[in-house]
Amino acid sequence: MLGSVAAALLLWGCTAQHAATGITATPSAALVRDTATALPPTRTATARPQLPTATPSPPPRLFTEDFSAGSPGWTFLQASAGQEAAAPGVSNGFLRFDLPAPNQWLYEIYPSQRYSDVRLDAQVELGANGQAAAGLICRYDPAAGWYEFNVYADQTYTLLFGQWLTNGVAHYTPLVIDKSEKIAPSTNEIGLQCQGDILTPYINGVQLRRRQEKLHVLEQGQVGISASSFEDSPLVILYDWVSVSQP
Repeated sequence: MLGSVAAALLLWGCTAQHAATGITATPSAALVRDTATALPPTRTATARPQLPTATPSPPPRLFTEDFSAGSPGWTFLQASAGQEAAAPGVSNGFLRFDLPAPNQWLYEIYPSQRYSDVRLDAQVELGANGQAAAGLICRYDPAAGWYEFNVYADQTYTLLFGQWLTNGVAHYTPLVIDKSEKIAPSTNEIGLQCQGDILTPYINGVQLRRRQEKLHVLEQGQVGISASSFEDSPLVILYDWVSVSQP
């Protein structure tokens, strides 16, 4: 899911010339008159007060996002079998993904920062009955690929290597496919740690099977969240919050 520019600065010099005028009265035997010449009044320029320039705050690197204002700092992407979905919106304090059709993969990517080692956590509701998946993304690079950890309503979880083939079409290579009774049918707290070449998933505070990835090597990239549908639709997936921290 960034050259050097040389600038030449030309200095303009201005030289102000001042002329001084002297007036002399010629003395006579009867009278000597001194004449003083009044100079025109000098205007004093009053400088306008300079208002402080607001400097925008840089996007945070480590944070917890509760999506109370939607997801304005995130970028929406999707891979689908043809029918497009709308970008997620806020509903009752959750970031809501609506998946109207089967085989849709929706993403919110945080593009402002790139990370090598990072830990992501989120609380998510898998929503209605049927097949659905929610997940976390690390080291996302639109050209190189990304790592993705998904949990499914049937207590399956996967670690995937994803890669765009073309606009809106992605290919997913399974790295780990397993099941865990720690996955609840509805609300789960999920986590993914990407450190070195080790991918470590978490479910509700419990560490799952780690993966050392030597084949599909990604050194850094952006982070994000995902929502997916399969055979059943429509589906709704809700994110309560997402946290980005150091491992």
